[in-house]
This record gives sequence, structure tokens and C-alpha cells, in this order.
Amino acid sequence: RRKIMLEDQVASQRIDFFEQMHHEFLYLKGYGTYAYLTSHDVDLLYESYMAQQVSIAAAITPQTSVVGFIRSFIKTL
Repeated sequence: RRKIMLEDQVASQRIDFFEQMHHEFLYLKGYGTYAYLTSHDVDLLYESYMAQQVSIAAAITPQTSVVGFIRSFIKTL
């Protein structure tokens, strides 16, 4: 039962990341994520974000770090 709850939480975090990413692309670029990236690129970006989370200070809220991470990436395009 606990494993299912953890899997649901991981899936929820992934979906939240993708939704936030799409929102930021629309806001900053005027088009959705997939106008700029492939689904494989999006998966790699999510994995990169998750790896970075290990080193983020506890004082930064997850929402702030997601937005900051995504906006920093978008600005490199």
C-alpha cells in the first residue's frame, strides 16, 4: 500500500512539473512546450530537475524552484 502511495506521489510531481513547464512556455514564448522540445527532451529535463533537487536548500519552496528551473531553461532557447 505504501509503495502505491509513493508511486502516486511521484506521478503527481511529474505531472505538476509538465503542467508548470507548459504554462511557462506559453507565458514566455507564446507557444506550448512541444513547439520547442520533443517528449524525450521533456523527460530529460524533468530528470535533470529531479537530480538538481538533491542540492536545493530546504528554504526554497518546490513551486519556486520548479518555476526558476523552467524559466532558466527556457531563457537558454
